[in-house]
Amino acid sequence: MQVIIISPKNTTHQHWHVSPTVLRSMIVIALTLAFSMSYSIYHLFAQQSLPQTMTETVAPIAVDVEGAEQAQREAYYAKRIGILQAEAIRLKALTSKLANMSGLNITAAELDRAPGQGGLDLQEGEVVTPDDFDSYFFELETHFDAQSAELAHLQDYLITRDNIKSAIPSGRPIKQGWISSFYGNRLDPFNGKKTFHHGLDFAGKAGSEVVAVADGIVSWHGARGGYGEMIEIDHGNGYQTRYAHNKKLVVQLGERIKKGQAIALMGSTGRSTGPHVHFEVLRDGKTVNPYNFVKQ
Repeated sequence: MQVIIISPKNTTHQHWHVSPTVLRSMIVIALTLAFSMSYSIYHLFAQQSLPQTMTETVAPIAVDVEGAEQAQREAYYAKRIGILQAEAIRLKALTSKLANMSGLNITAAELDRAPGQGGLDLQEGEVVTPDDFDSYFFELETHFDAQSAELAHLQDYLITRDNIKSAIPSGRPIKQGWISSFYGNRLDPFNGKKTFHHGLDFAGKAGSEVVAVADGIVSWHGARGGYGEMIEIDHGNGYQTRYAHNKKLVVQLGERIKKGQAIALMGSTGRSTGPHVHFEVLRDGKTVNPYNFVKQ
């Protein structure tokens, strides 16, 4: 085989004679170099792609970890939401209870329905982050704690108010009958002299019920001079009431009494002209006009 090399300017040229054996050797060398270069290039690209391959291998592990963290986070928020829901139910029940105690009508509040909300869609806003959730939960829990404390104080106040109110004399000591004599100066029905009457007389049917006008404890029980068979009740806060001339006493000394409870049967014992109950109200040991309490 003859190889001719011509110069760039076509001014000279050279001749080489290459035998078939040398040509075959050159081809083998060329193929070897080509293979070597191909292998080197493949190895180089393989090394460069290794991090990607490793990332693909590690990626499922990273996803699993992230999934576990997400599940843990969801469980955490679900627990906090459950606590807040339970607290909301408790506060709702307490609110209804306090409304009943105070006589407040809360129908318009519609506690069984979610409050209405709204606004324009301005296509603005940011994605809520876990830190945002934590902040919102903390704020809501703080508000619930404060509301719970306020409702508890209100409940204590209403209970105390009701206890005090129920222990203050109010209303009539009989269910049926009429006032036959008022508090103050009057002519004595036995001797016709001007005397001071320290109570109200309520006339009625013999044997009818005499009732307590406030909560309290029986502090006197039995006969007492001109009062006849008498019941005295201590209501606390300086108040006492007396119920005299009874036919029969149906409660015992030291017994706790509720407002409206029957304590005796109307009679005419002691200094009396007929069936009636002599009713007195005492404040700090001194009688006051019962009519101010009866008319309440």
